[in-house]
This record gives sequence, C-alpha cells and structure tokens, in this order.
Amino acid sequence: MIDIEVIGGTKKLREDIEDAAFFFLKRLLPRIKNIEINIALKRGLKDKEGLYGDCIWEDRNHRPRVFTIRMDSAVEQDMIMDTLAHEMVHVKQYARGELVDLVRCAGFSRWKGKMISWKSSQEPWEKEPWKRSKVLYEEWKSYK
Repeated sequence: MIDIEVIGGTKKLREDIEDAAFFFLKRLLPRIKNIEINIALKRGLKDKEGLYGDCIWEDRNHRPRVFTIRMDSAVEQDMIMDTLAHEMVHVKQYARGELVDLVRCAGFSRWKGKMISWKSSQEPWEKEPWKRSKVLYEEWKSYK
C-alpha cells in the first residue's frame, strides 16, 4: 500500500504536495508497492533550523518503508515543490539501499557501499537530488 499524508499549510497546498509526491514516487520508484510518507509543513523551518526540508526514515535504517519529510511552509510554493522533489530523491536513495544511515557508527552513512562521514564537506548523496529536483518539478508542472 502506498500512503502519503500531508499536514500543515493550506488545503490547496496540501493537495498539490500530495499530487506531486505521488508523481515523484512513480518516477523515482515505479515498482514500489509498500511505502508510507508523512509530509509535515512547518512554518519557519529555514529560520529556526537553517533548512528548507529534510527526510528521515522512521522504521529501519536499511531499505526503510516509512518516512517523514519536513518542509518550510513559509517560503514560496516553487521552493516548497522543488524541496519536495529533492527530498523524494532521498526517499528513493534510502528505499533502494543506496543510502544507509549507520546506527552503530554515529555520524556515518554508507553511500553505495562506501562509508562517508556526515561532516564531509560534499556529501555524495546530495548530488543526485540537486541534479534531479528541478527536472522532476518541471515534469510535474507539465503533467499537471
């Protein structure tokens, strides 16, 4: 079962985010049948925590199927949707086992089999979302 729930923001924004999340999921994980994504819109996340959004797994660190995405709802909608596309790429990375947070080695993740410190100035798992998010968002806008 695929379950996407959005909380916060306006009804229209929640509907757009849910629609886009399903679209991105079909593009990124076309064969997935069991996943739960909870999306929370938080006002002022950028000011309070210095980020537009983040993605965490909730059930297990290897190939998780339950995720929470938080996004700042106080920014323009284009930024929200681009952030959603970015975070959905992370969902794909976690779900496929490309990115694994190592719970026994605090401060490290495994990226495509290689141990990487979170303190690394260039986290390799960020390259793909930065490259794909705008393309995904533009595809969704054209589809919509």
